[in-house]
Amino acid sequence: MCKQNLKELLILANSSRDHASLQCIIEKFQPIIRKYSRQLNYDGAESDLVIFLLELIFESKLCCMKFYSEGELVNFIVRSLHNKKVDIYRKHSLRFEEVHIASVPEAKYQFDFEDMVCLYDVLLTLSERQRTVIVKKYFYGYSDAEIAQRFQISRQAVNKIKLKAIRALYKNLAGCD
Repeated sequence: MCKQNLKELLILANSSRDHASLQCIIEKFQPIIRKYSRQLNYDGAESDLVIFLLELIFESKLCCMKFYSEGELVNFIVRSLHNKKVDIYRKHSLRFEEVHIASVPEAKYQFDFEDMVCLYDVLLTLSERQRTVIVKKYFYGYSDAEIAQRFQISRQAVNKIKLKAIRALYKNLAGCD
């Protein structure tokens, strides 16, 4: 176990690229890195966070570091790791949406302009939440669980909204014939 304080370890790691001090720093922050990698829930999360920590160490300003206390340095690193976790999560969730949108199968039926106008008009009769659920479910292929997670409601609530919207669509579509 490392006996030096964090400030000394950072100075050694940054100035001479001392492997032992780098290992000690990584060991000190390993619990928070593991926690954040579990929250990110993908295979390379822990490695990405360790790499970020190393980059943070090498890019830090040593001239200002000597004026900070041990607690301030720890808080700075933990905050930086947290911000990186949030950044990775946002990028990862955007890629998930892009995959979903890209994997929507081609429509089997060809709709003419009148059908599309009718469908658009009928969708406008639904509430905002009903319309969003229907579009995400049937146009983008989201599952009920994914929609529930996005709205922060239960899958049963999503199913209830979906069934109510389908009934309203069926009722309103009868007038489009």
